[in-house]
Amino acid sequence: MHPKSDYRNTEEYQNRSRKLEDLKNLGIEPFPHSYQPTYDSETLHDMYDTAKVGTSEDAEQEKTPFVSVAGRIVLFRSMGKNAFSHIQDKSGRIQVMFNKDKTLVTGYTKDSTNPEALSDMKVIEKKIDLGDIVGIKGFLFHTQKGELTVFATEVTVLCKSLLPLPEKHSGLSDKELRYRKRWLDLISNQDVQKTFRMRSQILRLVRNHFEELGFLEVETPVLQNVYGGAQARPFTTHLNALEQSMFLRISLEIPLKKLIIGGMDRVFEIGKVFRNEGIDKTHNPEFTEIEAYAAYWDYNDIMHATENLFERIALALHETTVIDFFDPDREQTFRVDLKTPWKRLTMKESIREYANIDVDSLSDDQMREILLKEGMDPIELKVSRGLLIAHLFETKVEQH
Repeated sequence: MHPKSDYRNTEEYQNRSRKLEDLKNLGIEPFPHSYQPTYDSETLHDMYDTAKVGTSEDAEQEKTPFVSVAGRIVLFRSMGKNAFSHIQDKSGRIQVMFNKDKTLVTGYTKDSTNPEALSDMKVIEKKIDLGDIVGIKGFLFHTQKGELTVFATEVTVLCKSLLPLPEKHSGLSDKELRYRKRWLDLISNQDVQKTFRMRSQILRLVRNHFEELGFLEVETPVLQNVYGGAQARPFTTHLNALEQSMFLRISLEIPLKKLIIGGMDRVFEIGKVFRNEGIDKTHNPEFTEIEAYAAYWDYNDIMHATENLFERIALALHETTVIDFFDPDREQTFRVDLKTPWKRLTMKESIREYANIDVDSLSDDQMREILLKEGMDPIELKVSRGLLIAHLFETKVEQH
């Protein structure tokens, strides 16, 4: 067992835990079951950033659009009679203004007989922290600087956070920590949220593409008694019911080909595969693979289907086939046009074009000499001529 986490002994955790009990004692439910916002922040900005919605005085008099939003408090500053906050939801952030006279806290009833009883505004200032999730009902307005803001008339505590957010300025910069604590990464880095949503959209587009080509999506076993379809070391496990050693699949290939044999002409699968090998920037022990197989097709048909897929995804995501991407290894930004048809080269032709090497005029030993100068291990070069050509492609051409 892991030792008990020491965060429970931190001053921040203990302070927030006391505030949690204070909220309960004030009659405020800190973890209500449900809340229904009417808009997310992105939709509100799209609808009202450039529209005339009125001033804070108009909002106070309830003459502007009424909205309900929900999100995590990521900024708070008190300014006397008013306090301003930014709340963050799945799509972005929106500003909220709390008002001493007009903003009420759901569930809290001030004890009018107790002169020391907290006002609703003081409950917000003293018992709610950065990182807490709240629901806001109120009326929209633009500040003097033009920022779209919700004049809060009702604040509902939705989730009391017992641990602080990452420090504002240093943030969450350690990549390993970001991957291990992905929830903090999502809170701290809005671009990561966009990447996750884009990934989901890409998978949907892949499915649509193959289905329109007549492919059937299938699901094949993850546990296999004989693994195959690639060269990799598998993860092993044990099936108690049959007293049998099993392997986590290293590829989708073999079961899909069995379906082709069975008469299912076109099949594809999107699924996790597992390889018990090294970890680096291009290798992960588990990753998602997409494989598609079609009876009666050759590699030309597959190339055509693949380039059309990439073009389709680029147009759906960016409305253009021209994509800029940054290569951190070379610290350069490159531009690629995914418009079909793509340039087609054999491996030998590509080596001739990009490395100025004609492999047909070289012996195996001459190719090994070139690869040794590229820093390859001599042991890795004790392979067939075909694999030597593949190594030349990887070292001389692949970056292009």
